[in-house]
Amino acid sequence: MTRRAVGSVLLLLLLALGCGGGDGPPVPDPDGGTTEQPRDSIIVMPRGPMEVALDFSNRLGMNDPSCYELLTPGFADTLPTDSLSPQQIFGRWRAFDAGGRLTSISETPRGRMTSYHCSIRRMEMPAVSRIDFLLEEEWLIDGFGVELPRQTEDSLTIDQLADMVIQYPQVRREIHIARMLHDDCIIDSLQSYASLDAAIGAGTDYRDFILDLQDDSYSILAQCNIRRAGKFQIIQDRAGFSASGLPSDLVSLVNIWREMAYISKSVLSERHEAMQQLYATGEWVEPDISEDLERLRGFRDFFLSVSDLVEVRDSLSRTWPVLLTAGSNEPLGQVQIDLDPHQLEQRTENEVGGTVWRALAVELNGDSDPERVVYWAGNLYLFQGTTTGYRLAWRTFEDYDSDYHADFVSQPSGRPGCREVTFKGVEGDYEYFLGYSDQGTPLFRRIRASMVETPGEEGEQP
Repeated sequence: MTRRAVGSVLLLLLLALGCGGGDGPPVPDPDGGTTEQPRDSIIVMPRGPMEVALDFSNRLGMNDPSCYELLTPGFADTLPTDSLSPQQIFGRWRAFDAGGRLTSISETPRGRMTSYHCSIRRMEMPAVSRIDFLLEEEWLIDGFGVELPRQTEDSLTIDQLADMVIQYPQVRREIHIARMLHDDCIIDSLQSYASLDAAIGAGTDYRDFILDLQDDSYSILAQCNIRRAGKFQIIQDRAGFSASGLPSDLVSLVNIWREMAYISKSVLSERHEAMQQLYATGEWVEPDISEDLERLRGFRDFFLSVSDLVEVRDSLSRTWPVLLTAGSNEPLGQVQIDLDPHQLEQRTENEVGGTVWRALAVELNGDSDPERVVYWAGNLYLFQGTTTGYRLAWRTFEDYDSDYHADFVSQPSGRPGCREVTFKGVEGDYEYFLGYSDQGTPLFRRIRASMVETPGEEGEQP
């Protein structure tokens, strides 16, 4: 055997010993016995989101039902996986877009999440613009975002789409709730940012306004952002209901308001982080959200146009669904109720007879459609009556002693044709006055039972 061959054999033996392919040789134990050396451990890292997306694309291309294994259970439960093939549900992808952008990982109440922004063209359906991922034991797909199907506007008018919504009770119900939560976000923003609007109107820029805030005032803005983010998340989650059997145009509409909620929360998150950095360091970094804002305008305008028509034309809903929220941390507390215009009072009690929520029909603004005042979790809600249902006009965002008694007092207000309603707090310490101002906006006052007004509680609110 040559020296080179001998050297090769020795090298192979050394490599075999160093690789740890099995248990190591016994090691003497101090007590006289022997112990086995530990095996080499191998840590298997979970696949990254991009690997999962590529795997899903490959399985989908083969119409392989195993692609459902790459979905979160919550997302999979919203899909008709038992009756439709993968390509019938997700469409046929032309090609996977590997040139997109993966967002940073964020912590949410559900766990760690990230999204891949892309443009994946499909044969029969609108393009996929985003893939959402949730980290459980591994990264799984939690949903898809879609581009606004402009051909829908061309081939089917908003007028016709609204009529289609009315014919499908589940979609009709969900669009009412989504619209109510959308309006809730606007009301929250206006009430919490009223001084900001005034500052901007007076020529004060955003940076100076934030830096001049006291901690309590800044906390109000931050809590408003958290509440709105929670409501956008509820809209997004509820839009995941099973769309089995719906016309493709209605499926596209539901995807539109789901995407509207997702982008709204994403934009809000970017702005909130920039606001936090500004308040903490004095440095303002303008978030790059111009593209998101443009897409959001398209989705929101389309959704609101359809929702407005559905609200006016919905003569089939005997009751009107609303979803009330409470708290300033995600996930928000929530309760869903159906306002019945045929009842003067609705209420739900707990096991010991305490009021959980109460809804009273009251006349406040002088028209023929009574308002509905709702109490739940220390908050008051004012729903303005319409010819077909209700629209949220105002609400509080504080915990009030306002589990009012049914024997409220209604009296004429200073505005012709309008009335003012007085509620007594269940503890008897405060009275609450709710009506409309001369400008037609809801007016809320809280006054101590001794008739000494509480500072800072009187004034118009949106």
